[in-house]
Amino acid sequence: MSASHYAEVARAFQARGDAPAWLQAFREEGLSQFQARGLPTSKDEEWKYTPVATLSSHPFQPVRDVSAGEDVAQAVARLALPGPRLVFVDGRFVPALSVLTGLPRGVVLKPLSQALREDGALLRETLGQLSRPSAHAFTSLNAALLEEGALLTLAPRALSEVPVQLLFLARGGDGPVLASPRIVVVAGEGSEATLVETYAGLSSGASGATFTNAVTEVSLGDNASLRHFKLQAEGDTAVHLGGLYSRQGRDSRFQSHAFSFGGLLARNEVHAAFAGEGGECVLNGLFVGRGTQHLDNRTDLDHAVPHCSSRELYKGVLDDRARGTFHGKIRVREDAQKTDASQTSRNLLLSEGAQVDARPQLEIFADDVKCAHGTAVGRLDDNALFYLRSRGIPKVEAERMLTQAFASELVRAVPEGPVRARVEELLAGKLPGSAEVMG
Repeated sequence: MSASHYAEVARAFQARGDAPAWLQAFREEGLSQFQARGLPTSKDEEWKYTPVATLSSHPFQPVRDVSAGEDVAQAVARLALPGPRLVFVDGRFVPALSVLTGLPRGVVLKPLSQALREDGALLRETLGQLSRPSAHAFTSLNAALLEEGALLTLAPRALSEVPVQLLFLARGGDGPVLASPRIVVVAGEGSEATLVETYAGLSSGASGATFTNAVTEVSLGDNASLRHFKLQAEGDTAVHLGGLYSRQGRDSRFQSHAFSFGGLLARNEVHAAFAGEGGECVLNGLFVGRGTQHLDNRTDLDHAVPHCSSRELYKGVLDDRARGTFHGKIRVREDAQKTDASQTSRNLLLSEGAQVDARPQLEIFADDVKCAHGTAVGRLDDNALFYLRSRGIPKVEAERMLTQAFASELVRAVPEGPVRARVEELLAGKLPGSAEVMG
Protein backbone atom coordinates (compact mmCIF):
# COMPACT_ATOMS: atom_id res chain seq x y z
CA MET A 1 0.00 0.00 0.00
CA SER A 2 1.08 3.59 -0.58
CA ALA A 3 1.81 6.21 2.06
CA SER A 4 -1.75 7.49 1.64
CA HIS A 5 -3.09 4.17 2.92
CA TYR A 6 -1.12 4.43 6.17
CA ALA A 7 -2.00 8.11 6.54
CA GLU A 8 -5.68 7.20 6.20
CA VAL A 9 -5.27 4.46 8.80
CA ALA A 10 -3.66 6.94 11.21
CA ARG A 11 -6.35 9.57 10.63
CA ALA A 12 -9.10 7.04 11.34
CA PHE A 13 -7.27 5.96 14.50
CA GLN A 14 -6.86 9.53 15.74
CA ALA A 15 -10.48 10.40 14.93
CA ARG A 16 -11.56 8.27 17.89
CA GLY A 17 -10.64 11.23 20.09
CA ASP A 18 -9.99 9.07 23.17
CA ALA A 19 -6.68 10.63 24.20
CA PRO A 20 -5.65 13.57 26.41
CA ALA A 21 -4.67 16.72 24.56
CA TRP A 22 -0.89 16.20 24.92
CA LEU A 23 -1.08 12.66 23.53
CA GLN A 24 -3.34 13.66 20.69
CA ALA A 25 -0.87 16.43 19.80
CA PHE A 26 1.98 13.89 19.83
CA ARG A 27 0.06 11.59 17.50
CA GLU A 28 -0.86 14.45 15.19
CA GLU A 29 2.77 15.52 14.96
CA GLY A 30 3.66 11.97 13.97
CA LEU A 31 1.01 11.96 11.25
CA SER A 32 2.13 15.36 9.99
CA GLN A 33 5.74 14.22 9.78
CA PHE A 34 4.71 11.00 8.04
CA GLN A 35 2.63 12.83 5.43
CA ALA A 36 5.49 15.25 4.80
CA ARG A 37 8.01 12.46 4.29
CA GLY A 38 6.00 9.67 2.72
CA LEU A 39 7.37 6.16 2.50
CA PRO A 40 11.10 5.94 1.74
CA THR A 41 12.32 4.62 -1.60
CA SER A 42 15.58 3.27 -2.95
CA LYS A 43 16.53 6.86 -3.76
CA ASP A 44 16.77 7.60 -0.02
CA GLU A 45 20.34 6.75 0.98
CA GLU A 46 19.33 5.46 4.43
CA TRP A 47 16.81 3.08 2.83
CA LYS A 48 18.65 2.24 -0.37
CA TYR A 49 19.01 -1.45 0.54
CA THR A 50 15.68 -1.95 2.33
CA PRO A 51 12.89 -3.05 -0.05
CA VAL A 52 10.00 -1.26 1.67
CA ALA A 53 7.92 -1.89 -1.47
CA THR A 54 7.13 -5.17 0.33
CA LEU A 55 4.67 -3.15 2.40
CA SER A 56 2.54 -2.60 -0.70
CA SER A 57 1.69 -6.30 -0.85
CA HIS A 58 -1.01 -6.13 1.83
CA PRO A 59 -3.35 -3.45 3.23
CA PHE A 60 -2.01 -3.64 6.79
CA GLN A 61 -4.40 -2.38 9.47
CA PRO A 62 -4.26 -2.25 13.30
CA VAL A 63 -6.76 -4.40 15.17
CA ARG A 64 -8.97 -3.25 18.06
CA ASP A 65 -9.45 -6.57 19.82
CA VAL A 66 -7.80 -9.98 19.91
CA SER A 67 -8.83 -13.34 21.30
CA ALA A 68 -6.17 -15.35 23.09
CA GLY A 69 -7.00 -18.84 21.91
CA GLU A 70 -5.23 -22.12 22.44
CA ASP A 71 -2.60 -21.30 19.82
CA VAL A 72 -1.59 -18.20 21.77
CA ALA A 73 -1.54 -20.03 25.10
CA GLN A 74 0.68 -22.74 23.65
CA ALA A 75 3.05 -20.18 22.14
CA VAL A 76 3.33 -18.34 25.45
CA ALA A 77 4.01 -21.59 27.29
CA ARG A 78 6.82 -22.32 24.83
CA LEU A 79 8.34 -18.85 24.59
CA ALA A 80 7.87 -17.35 28.04
CA LEU A 81 10.89 -16.86 30.27
CA PRO A 82 10.76 -17.28 34.04
CA GLY A 83 9.81 -14.04 35.73
CA PRO A 84 7.64 -11.02 34.97
CA ARG A 85 6.33 -10.51 31.46
CA LEU A 86 3.83 -8.64 29.33
CA VAL A 87 2.22 -10.52 26.44
CA PHE A 88 0.85 -8.87 23.30
CA VAL A 89 -0.96 -10.41 20.33
CA ASP A 90 -1.06 -8.38 17.12
CA GLY A 91 -0.11 -5.33 19.17
CA ARG A 92 -2.85 -5.75 21.80
CA PHE A 93 -2.10 -6.44 25.47
CA VAL A 94 -3.29 -9.80 26.84
CA PRO A 95 -3.59 -9.52 30.65
CA ALA A 96 -4.53 -13.17 31.22
CA LEU A 97 -1.19 -14.43 29.88
CA SER A 98 0.98 -11.72 31.44
CA VAL A 99 2.78 -11.98 34.77
CA LEU A 100 3.41 -8.90 36.91
CA THR A 101 4.36 -10.63 40.14
CA GLY A 102 7.93 -11.00 41.32
CA LEU A 103 9.05 -7.47 40.45
CA PRO A 104 11.63 -6.15 42.93
CA ARG A 105 11.00 -3.02 44.92
CA GLY A 106 11.48 0.06 42.79
CA VAL A 107 10.83 -1.75 39.50
CA VAL A 108 7.53 -0.96 37.76
CA LEU A 109 6.33 -2.68 34.59
CA LYS A 110 3.00 -1.92 32.96
CA PRO A 111 1.38 -1.89 29.52
CA LEU A 112 1.67 1.48 27.83
CA SER A 113 -2.11 1.84 27.53
CA GLN A 114 -2.27 1.80 31.33
CA ALA A 115 0.76 4.04 31.72
CA LEU A 116 -0.76 6.64 29.41
CA ARG A 117 -3.58 6.96 31.94
CA GLU A 118 -1.50 6.77 35.10
CA ASP A 119 1.91 8.20 34.20
CA GLY A 120 1.05 11.04 31.86
CA ALA A 121 3.54 13.46 33.42
CA LEU A 122 6.47 11.06 32.97
CA LEU A 123 5.52 10.02 29.44
CA ARG A 124 4.93 13.61 28.39
CA GLU A 125 8.56 14.33 29.21
CA THR A 126 9.88 11.05 27.77
CA LEU A 127 8.01 10.01 24.63
CA GLY A 128 9.76 11.01 21.46
CA GLN A 129 12.74 12.61 23.17
CA LEU A 130 15.10 9.95 21.84
CA SER A 131 13.16 8.76 18.78
CA ARG A 132 11.69 11.94 17.47
CA PRO A 133 8.78 11.56 15.03
CA SER A 134 10.88 13.41 12.46
CA ALA A 135 13.61 10.72 12.51
CA HIS A 136 12.12 8.86 9.55
CA ALA A 137 8.79 7.73 8.14
CA PHE A 138 8.34 4.72 10.39
CA THR A 139 9.09 6.46 13.67
CA SER A 140 6.54 9.03 12.50
CA LEU A 141 4.00 6.29 11.77
CA ASN A 142 4.63 4.68 15.15
CA ALA A 143 4.01 8.03 16.85
CA ALA A 144 0.84 8.61 14.83
CA LEU A 145 -0.56 5.24 15.98
CA LEU A 146 0.87 5.28 19.50
CA GLU A 147 -1.39 3.42 21.90
CA GLU A 148 0.18 0.24 23.22
CA GLY A 149 3.52 -1.14 24.32
CA ALA A 150 5.27 -1.11 27.66
CA LEU A 151 6.71 1.20 30.30
CA LEU A 152 9.54 -0.06 32.49
CA THR A 153 10.82 2.25 35.22
CA LEU A 154 13.59 1.63 37.72
CA ALA A 155 13.93 3.75 40.82
CA PRO A 156 17.44 4.86 41.82
CA ARG A 157 19.54 1.85 42.86
CA ALA A 158 16.74 -0.61 42.06
CA LEU A 159 18.03 -4.04 41.06
CA SER A 160 16.13 -6.55 38.91
CA GLU A 161 18.09 -9.80 38.74
CA VAL A 162 15.43 -11.75 36.80
CA PRO A 163 14.97 -10.71 33.13
CA VAL A 164 11.82 -8.77 32.30
CA GLN A 165 10.22 -10.06 29.10
CA LEU A 166 8.02 -8.35 26.55
CA LEU A 167 6.51 -11.04 24.32
CA PHE A 168 4.98 -9.85 21.05
CA LEU A 169 3.11 -12.50 19.08
CA ALA A 170 2.18 -11.76 15.48
CA ARG A 171 -0.77 -13.88 14.43
CA GLY A 172 -2.75 -11.96 11.87
CA GLY A 173 -6.39 -12.74 11.38
CA ASP A 174 -9.09 -11.81 8.90
CA GLY A 175 -6.64 -9.48 7.17
CA PRO A 176 -3.05 -8.24 7.28
CA VAL A 177 -2.29 -6.75 10.70
CA LEU A 178 -0.23 -3.68 11.63
CA ALA A 179 1.19 -3.48 15.17
CA SER A 180 2.96 -0.36 16.47
CA PRO A 181 4.41 -1.12 19.91
CA ARG A 182 6.30 1.59 21.80
CA ILE A 183 8.58 0.53 24.66
CA VAL A 184 9.84 3.14 27.12
CA VAL A 185 12.57 2.37 29.67
CA VAL A 186 13.59 4.90 32.31
CA ALA A 187 16.39 3.66 34.57
CA GLY A 188 17.25 5.75 37.59
CA GLU A 189 20.72 6.39 38.98
CA GLY A 190 22.58 3.24 39.95
CA SER A 191 19.79 0.88 38.85
CA GLU A 192 20.29 -2.38 36.98
CA ALA A 193 18.03 -4.63 34.90
CA THR A 194 17.76 -7.00 31.95
CA LEU A 195 15.05 -6.55 29.33
CA VAL A 196 14.14 -9.12 26.68
CA GLU A 197 11.99 -8.21 23.68
CA THR A 198 10.74 -11.34 21.91
CA TYR A 199 8.92 -11.15 18.57
CA ALA A 200 7.46 -14.41 17.29
CA GLY A 201 4.93 -15.49 14.69
CA LEU A 202 1.96 -17.82 14.93
CA SER A 203 1.09 -18.03 11.24
CA SER A 204 3.03 -18.27 8.00
CA GLY A 205 0.11 -18.23 5.58
CA ALA A 206 -0.82 -15.28 3.41
CA SER A 207 -3.86 -14.54 5.61
CA GLY A 208 -1.50 -14.18 8.54
CA ALA A 209 0.63 -11.41 7.00
CA THR A 210 1.82 -9.03 9.70
CA PHE A 211 3.73 -5.75 9.90
CA THR A 212 5.40 -4.88 13.21
CA ASN A 213 6.69 -1.31 13.48
CA ALA A 214 8.36 -1.14 16.89
CA VAL A 215 10.17 1.68 18.69
CA THR A 216 12.10 1.34 21.96
CA GLU A 217 13.43 4.30 23.94
CA VAL A 218 15.95 3.72 26.73
CA SER A 219 17.10 6.44 29.10
CA LEU A 220 19.86 5.46 31.54
CA GLY A 221 20.67 7.58 34.55
CA ASP A 222 24.15 8.00 35.98
CA ASN A 223 25.79 4.66 36.84
CA ALA A 224 22.74 2.73 35.62
CA SER A 225 23.08 -0.57 33.76
CA LEU A 226 20.78 -2.26 31.26
CA ARG A 227 21.23 -5.40 29.22
CA HIS A 228 18.79 -5.44 26.32
CA PHE A 229 18.08 -8.53 24.24
CA LYS A 230 15.96 -8.60 21.12
CA LEU A 231 14.93 -11.95 19.68
CA GLN A 232 13.14 -11.56 16.36
CA ALA A 233 11.71 -14.74 14.85
CA GLU A 234 8.43 -13.83 13.18
CA GLY A 235 6.79 -15.83 10.38
CA ASP A 236 7.93 -16.03 6.79
CA THR A 237 5.39 -13.47 5.51
CA ALA A 238 6.10 -10.97 8.29
CA VAL A 239 7.58 -7.50 7.93
CA HIS A 240 9.45 -6.22 10.97
CA LEU A 241 10.88 -2.71 11.35
CA GLY A 242 12.38 -1.93 14.72
CA GLY A 243 14.27 1.00 16.16
CA LEU A 244 16.13 1.09 19.50
CA TYR A 245 17.16 4.51 20.80
CA SER A 246 19.31 4.87 23.92
CA ARG A 247 20.86 7.73 25.87
CA GLN A 248 23.41 7.07 28.61
CA GLY A 249 24.25 9.12 31.65
CA ARG A 250 27.63 9.34 33.38
CA ASP A 251 29.37 5.99 34.08
CA SER A 252 26.38 4.05 32.76
CA ARG A 253 26.56 0.70 30.97
CA PHE A 254 24.35 -0.40 28.10
CA GLN A 255 24.40 -3.67 26.18
CA SER A 256 22.28 -4.41 23.12
CA HIS A 257 22.17 -7.98 21.78
CA ALA A 258 20.01 -8.26 18.65
CA PHE A 259 19.22 -11.65 17.11
CA SER A 260 17.33 -11.55 13.82
CA PHE A 261 16.11 -14.86 12.41
CA GLY A 262 12.60 -14.39 11.02
CA GLY A 263 10.47 -12.40 8.63
CA LEU A 264 10.33 -11.85 4.90
CA LEU A 265 11.79 -8.40 5.58
CA ALA A 266 13.32 -7.40 8.90
CA ARG A 267 15.22 -4.21 9.66
CA ASN A 268 16.74 -3.49 13.07
CA GLU A 269 18.17 -0.08 13.90
CA VAL A 270 20.14 0.87 17.00
CA HIS A 271 20.81 4.53 17.78
CA ALA A 272 22.97 4.97 20.90
CA ALA A 273 24.27 8.21 22.38
CA PHE A 274 26.54 9.07 25.30
CA ALA A 275 25.32 12.02 27.36
CA GLY A 276 27.78 11.65 30.25
CA GLU A 277 31.44 10.76 30.63
CA GLY A 278 32.65 7.30 31.55
CA GLY A 279 29.91 5.40 29.74
CA GLU A 280 30.29 1.94 28.24
CA CYS A 281 28.24 0.61 25.32
CA VAL A 282 28.18 -2.82 23.67
CA LEU A 283 26.24 -3.38 20.45
CA ASN A 284 26.11 -7.00 19.29
CA GLY A 285 24.03 -8.49 16.51
CA LEU A 286 23.54 -11.81 14.74
CA PHE A 287 21.32 -12.18 11.67
CA VAL A 288 20.71 -15.51 9.98
CA GLY A 289 18.62 -15.77 6.83
CA ARG A 290 17.73 -18.22 4.11
CA GLY A 291 15.21 -18.58 1.33
CA THR A 292 14.42 -15.06 0.11
CA GLN A 293 14.67 -13.31 3.46
CA HIS A 294 16.00 -9.76 3.60
CA LEU A 295 17.60 -8.83 6.92
CA ASP A 296 18.87 -5.28 7.44
CA ASN A 297 20.90 -3.96 10.38
CA ARG A 298 21.86 -0.34 10.98
CA THR A 299 23.68 1.18 13.94
CA ASP A 300 24.49 4.77 14.80
CA LEU A 301 26.69 5.34 17.84
CA ASP A 302 27.27 8.92 18.98
CA HIS A 303 30.32 9.61 21.13
CA ALA A 304 29.36 13.12 22.13
CA VAL A 305 31.36 13.36 25.39
CA PRO A 306 34.90 12.33 26.49
CA HIS A 307 36.10 9.15 28.20
CA CYS A 308 33.53 6.70 26.83
CA SER A 309 34.09 3.29 25.28
CA SER A 310 32.10 1.21 22.83
CA ARG A 311 32.41 -2.25 21.29
CA GLU A 312 30.37 -3.31 18.30
CA LEU A 313 30.25 -6.74 16.64
CA TYR A 314 27.71 -7.84 14.03
CA LYS A 315 27.74 -11.17 12.22
CA GLY A 316 25.57 -12.34 9.34
CA VAL A 317 24.93 -15.84 7.98
CA LEU A 318 23.06 -16.04 4.67
CA ASP A 319 21.99 -19.03 2.60
CA ASP A 320 19.93 -19.67 -0.57
CA ARG A 321 18.95 -16.27 -2.04
CA ALA A 322 18.79 -14.40 1.24
CA ARG A 323 20.21 -10.89 1.46
CA GLY A 324 21.54 -9.01 4.46
CA THR A 325 23.05 -5.65 5.22
CA PHE A 326 25.06 -4.10 7.99
CA HIS A 327 25.51 -0.35 7.91
CA GLY A 328 27.15 1.02 11.03
CA LYS A 329 28.40 4.46 11.94
CA ILE A 330 30.46 5.61 14.90
CA ARG A 331 30.61 9.36 15.29
CA VAL A 332 33.26 10.89 17.59
CA ARG A 333 32.56 14.56 18.19
CA GLU A 334 35.21 17.24 18.58
CA ASP A 335 35.04 17.34 22.39
CA ALA A 336 34.92 13.54 22.83
CA GLN A 337 38.59 13.06 23.66
CA LYS A 338 39.82 9.75 25.09
CA THR A 339 37.16 7.84 23.16
CA ASP A 340 37.82 4.11 22.76
CA ALA A 341 35.64 2.58 20.04
CA SER A 342 35.73 -0.42 17.76
CA GLN A 343 33.30 -1.75 15.16
CA THR A 344 33.47 -5.10 13.36
CA SER A 345 31.24 -6.73 10.76
CA ARG A 346 31.81 -10.37 9.72
CA ASN A 347 29.62 -12.25 7.28
CA LEU A 348 29.33 -15.81 6.06
CA LEU A 349 27.74 -16.70 2.71
CA LEU A 350 26.61 -20.31 2.39
CA SER A 351 25.44 -20.21 -1.24
CA GLU A 352 26.21 -18.51 -4.54
CA GLY A 353 22.86 -16.71 -4.47
CA ALA A 354 23.26 -15.13 -1.02
CA GLN A 355 24.33 -11.49 -0.81
CA VAL A 356 25.52 -9.14 1.89
CA ASP A 357 26.31 -5.44 1.92
CA ALA A 358 28.56 -4.42 4.83
CA ARG A 359 29.56 -0.84 5.42
CA PRO A 360 31.17 0.10 8.76
CA GLN A 361 31.97 3.81 9.09
CA LEU A 362 33.93 6.09 11.40
CA GLU A 363 33.50 9.85 11.60
CA ILE A 364 36.19 11.23 13.91
CA PHE A 365 36.47 14.91 14.81
CA ALA A 366 38.69 14.51 17.90
CA ASP A 367 42.43 13.77 17.87
CA ASP A 368 43.08 11.90 21.15
CA VAL A 369 41.07 8.75 20.47
CA LYS A 370 41.48 5.04 19.89
CA CYS A 371 39.14 3.87 17.13
CA ALA A 372 39.07 0.96 14.71
CA HIS A 373 36.67 -0.69 12.32
CA GLY A 374 36.68 -3.57 9.88
CA THR A 375 34.58 -5.89 7.79
CA ALA A 376 34.94 -9.33 6.24
CA VAL A 377 32.80 -11.44 3.92
CA GLY A 378 33.63 -15.04 3.16
CA ARG A 379 32.53 -18.63 2.73
CA LEU A 380 33.08 -21.77 4.75
CA ASP A 381 36.72 -22.76 4.88
CA ASP A 382 37.43 -25.55 2.39
CA ASN A 383 40.27 -26.94 4.49
CA ALA A 384 38.10 -27.13 7.58
CA LEU A 385 35.33 -28.82 5.59
CA PHE A 386 37.82 -31.33 4.16
CA TYR A 387 39.19 -32.06 7.62
CA LEU A 388 35.75 -32.77 9.08
CA ARG A 389 34.64 -34.87 6.10
CA SER A 390 37.88 -36.88 6.22
CA ARG A 391 36.81 -37.89 9.72
CA GLY A 392 33.58 -39.35 8.41
CA ILE A 393 31.32 -36.37 9.11
CA PRO A 394 28.68 -35.88 6.37
CA LYS A 395 28.93 -32.66 4.37
CA VAL A 396 25.72 -31.11 5.71
CA GLU A 397 26.70 -31.86 9.29
CA ALA A 398 30.17 -30.43 8.71
CA GLU A 399 28.68 -27.23 7.27
CA ARG A 400 26.34 -27.06 10.24
CA MET A 401 29.19 -27.39 12.73
CA LEU A 402 31.30 -24.69 11.06
CA THR A 403 28.36 -22.30 10.76
CA GLN A 404 27.49 -22.80 14.41
CA ALA A 405 31.10 -22.13 15.37
CA PHE A 406 31.03 -18.88 13.37
CA ALA A 407 27.92 -17.68 15.25
CA SER A 408 28.94 -18.97 18.67
CA GLU A 409 30.89 -15.85 19.67
CA LEU A 410 27.68 -13.84 19.81
CA VAL A 411 25.70 -16.63 21.46
CA ARG A 412 28.31 -16.92 24.20
CA ALA A 413 27.98 -13.20 24.86
CA VAL A 414 24.54 -14.00 26.31
CA PRO A 415 24.83 -15.13 29.95
CA GLU A 416 23.97 -18.76 30.58
CA GLY A 417 20.30 -19.24 31.33
CA PRO A 418 16.90 -19.24 29.63
CA VAL A 419 17.70 -16.34 27.27
CA ARG A 420 20.75 -18.08 25.86
CA ALA A 421 18.84 -21.36 25.62
CA ARG A 422 16.19 -19.65 23.50
CA VAL A 423 18.83 -18.06 21.24
CA GLU A 424 20.50 -21.45 20.79
CA GLU A 425 17.15 -23.02 19.88
CA LEU A 426 16.42 -20.36 17.27
CA LEU A 427 19.90 -20.59 15.80
CA ALA A 428 19.71 -24.39 15.60
CA GLY A 429 16.59 -24.09 13.47
CA LYS A 430 18.42 -21.92 10.92
CA LEU A 431 21.61 -23.92 10.51
CA PRO A 432 22.29 -25.96 7.36
CA GLY A 433 20.29 -29.17 7.21
CA SER A 434 17.76 -28.15 9.85
CA ALA A 435 14.01 -27.62 9.71
CA GLU A 436 13.46 -23.94 10.36
CA VAL A 437 12.21 -22.98 13.81
CA MET A 438 10.11 -19.84 13.65
CA GLY A 439 8.28 -18.33 16.57
